Parts: sequence; C-alpha cells; structure tokens
Amino acid sequence: MNEAFSSELSTLPDTRPGAAGKELVDLWNDSRLRTAQAKSSSVRPAPRLVPWHSALEDILKVGYGVQTQPRFVAGAWQRVRWRTTPSAGALYPFEVIVGIVGEGSYLWDIEGRLVPCAMAPLTAEDLAAAGFVTTPGHHPEAVLILVARPWLSMKKYHRRGYSYCHLDVGHTATNLAIYTSALGLTPTVHLRFSHTALAGHLKLGGLCREPLAVLSFASPEPPAVLEPAADLEPAAGLELACLELPGQQEIVNWESLRGVLSLDCPLEPPCAPAVSTLLREPPEMPEESLLPLPAGRPLPSAATEWRSAILGRRSAKGFRNEPVSVAQIGELLGALRVPGLPADCSPEDPARLGVRLVARNVEGLAGVFAYAPRSHALQRIDEHAGDPRPACMQQEIAGDAAALVIFHAPICHLVEQQGYSTFAELHFHAAQLGQRLHLAAARLGAVGITCVGGFDDEQCAMLAHLDAGDEAVYVILLGIPNDAAFKHDRLSVAFSHGYTTLET
Repeated sequence: MNEAFSSELSTLPDTRPGAAGKELVDLWNDSRLRTAQAKSSSVRPAPRLVPWHSALEDILKVGYGVQTQPRFVAGAWQRVRWRTTPSAGALYPFEVIVGIVGEGSYLWDIEGRLVPCAMAPLTAEDLAAAGFVTTPGHHPEAVLILVARPWLSMKKYHRRGYSYCHLDVGHTATNLAIYTSALGLTPTVHLRFSHTALAGHLKLGGLCREPLAVLSFASPEPPAVLEPAADLEPAAGLELACLELPGQQEIVNWESLRGVLSLDCPLEPPCAPAVSTLLREPPEMPEESLLPLPAGRPLPSAATEWRSAILGRRSAKGFRNEPVSVAQIGELLGALRVPGLPADCSPEDPARLGVRLVARNVEGLAGVFAYAPRSHALQRIDEHAGDPRPACMQQEIAGDAAALVIFHAPICHLVEQQGYSTFAELHFHAAQLGQRLHLAAARLGAVGITCVGGFDDEQCAMLAHLDAGDEAVYVILLGIPNDAAFKHDRLSVAFSHGYTTLET
C-alpha cells in the first residue's frame, strides 16, 4: 500500500463494527435532559442585562398572551387563537398597559408585543399620589395595569357583563402573579388605589375604561438608571399605540354605569401588602362527620412547571359521561388552600368565600358538600345532588358535568356594609380561586374545567343548599372533557341568557 493511499485512509471515519454505535451512545448521553437543570424561557429583569421591557414582554406572552395553532377545519386551514386565561364572558373585556417607572408606558397588543404609547411615563411620585402602597423600604420599578372596557362584555351580557370584567381581570392578574412569583419576582396586587388618579394619568377620560387592578414590582434597592434600549422606539412605519376610541353605543353603555364604577365610588384605604386567607370555614361539625380528601401532589415549585400548566390550560367544551375520582377532587380543592396573593386588602377582610361541591358523577361520592379547607375535608349537606341545569341557565354542559364547585358569600350584605371595595375583592378572590382550579386541572390532564358566569342565583342557592343571605359568586363545572362537544355560548348571542336579538 503506497503512502498516499495509506494517508487518505487514515482520514476516513472508522467503519469497524461498534464505532458508529459508540458515537451515537456518546451523543445520546451528552444530550440527556435533566428536570433539575430545566429553566423557564422567561427571564427576570436584571440591571443593565435584561431590561424590564424585555422581561415583561416575555412574561406577558405566557401569563396573558395569545396562543396560536393551525387547524384544518371544513377543508381549509385556519389559525386558531386562544388565551392562557379563561373568560367568564368569553370576550376578554380588558386591556393591559405596562408602566416602567421613569422610562415609559406600553400597550400590550394582540400580536404579543409591548408597543410604546403616548401616555406619560409613570414615576414613583405618580404612584404614591394615586395611593399605591408597597412594602416598606421597597421602590416600585414596573406596573402591569389591567384596564377594563365594560362595553366589550356588556354588549353581549348586558349589565351582568360588568361583573364579568372583574372576574376576567382577576383571572389574568392571578396568572401573571403566579408566573412572575415562580420566576423569583414578588408582585403585589393593588385594588385599593385611587382609580380616578390613575385613570387621569393614563388619560382614560372619555375612553369608557377604568383601571381595575394593578400588579406592581418593587425592589429594596433604588431602580437602576438605564439608558433606554434602542428597540423600545416604534419600529419603522409603526406609530405610537393608542387605545381605540369608543362609539356612540359604548358611550351610552358607559353612562348607564354611572354610580357603579370604581371612578364614582369611595374605596377602602389600602393596607400594607400582605397575604390573606381566601376561603372561609363552614360551621364547625363533629370531626367524625368529616370526609377527609386525598392531599394530591404539592403545588409546582419551578417556573417550568407553572409555565407548562399555564400554556396547557383549556376550557372544556363539554364533558363525557364518565366519573372523576375522589383523588382528583382532592387535588383540585387542595389547590384552593394556598394563601392569597400579596395584596393591599386587609388580611382581616371579610371578603372570603365559602366552597360547596355538588358531586353528581364522582366515584364513591354523591350529594352536596361544604368544603373545610383547614382539614381538607368535606362536610355532607345533602345526599342528593339535583339537576344543575336550572342553576346554570339551562346550559346542557352543566347537566353533563361530573361535579360543580360553587364559590359563595353574602355578597349583598357585605357590599351594603362596605361598598365597592368588597364587591371588587369578592370577584377578584373568586377569579383567583377559579384560575388556581384551572391550573390544577391542567396539571392533572384528565379533568376538564369550565367557568360559568351565567347562573341563576336563587337556583344556585337551592342546588348548593346555601345559608340564607349567601349567594353564588362564581360557578365552575368539572368532569372528563369531551373535545367533540359544541359549546353553544360561543355563538354570537348567548342562548343561555335568553337573548334572541341584539343591537350592535
């Protein structure tokens, strides 16, 4: 063999048996994944490394953002959109404005971008003037402002749509707060700020909108002075974002809410941010009368787990005639036991909710129960679970559900005593619990959840055997999901509310 040929052979791959296999084994071992090494694709802001704008845009894509998926329907491809939070009114009647203290204001758009808007930048002094209270010694750095546009819901659901705005805002604020907390941030929920002062700063006058909730992010260190990033300027040909102007019917609708809006009502003064208990205990009963529930898995600890649950959340379109297990009920209700988000509401606030479970198709469990969160157990109220359809405005999906979870409170009494703040906080707490149920169901995978905003209060009280004065604030259906079902309230007119015509 000549030297040239020998040299050429030495550069070729080793083709002896086992050589390629070793390379593949090395590749396989080198590319193994380890859960402990997993990181969320979202990032925390870090001075001079990751500006708040980039971090919050990434976080909003998960916690609020619109997800898209192509589907082949009726002989054509369609791009289907859905959001990571459900909507009681299915119309998402709110918008998100981001304020980065001392830098600028941005509007979150449908394409998943933070677009600079013409609103003046918020300063720490502006927030203080609007009554925002943060943890002592902490400096506000950024805020997510959830601005309700009631018309978007009320044009379909009439006056009841205003309550849906509060529920929808609560779902989204909870989702964002859970996810940012998992990333290592500590958001504070603000409900008791001066809505009028903030609306004035955002120049919402005449736009038929009101800020309902704010998430603030503060640091014990003074905010770093950053040079504005070049990409924060509007892209070529992209104008500053502006809120859509209302039409005449929206203005008329807005005026019909005068005296009801937070802008017209006195609010309770804010307290120092603290966590509080969201659930109230049922009347004490003998320990032997309690039915203990399985504890289920602990809540996620990693951002990746929360991200997976948030992006995997769906609202069930219908349910199959199959039972859910007591273990599944235990894990779902166990997700409600956690303390509430840090908020400026009083820790002793009476706006706590009772929980009733109406079990219709649960293995080994039937009837109406009160949930006792401290002992994670059920108290039997009645051995018979009635037909839930009258309580849910004759929606067939309710009749197919394996169980109903009903959050309840003496809402009229509380609101008469304490006014708007209690009304807003009861709905926020109900939405916070509803979102936690949704995420727990997403983790289980086998159980579907649907939130119901359209319900008959009196029928709900009878179905759940509520005490006198107590009313349902939110109704949630659960069961084994049926993806082939057709959800009627996705029609342009909600048949469950009895409307046959609608002015637009």
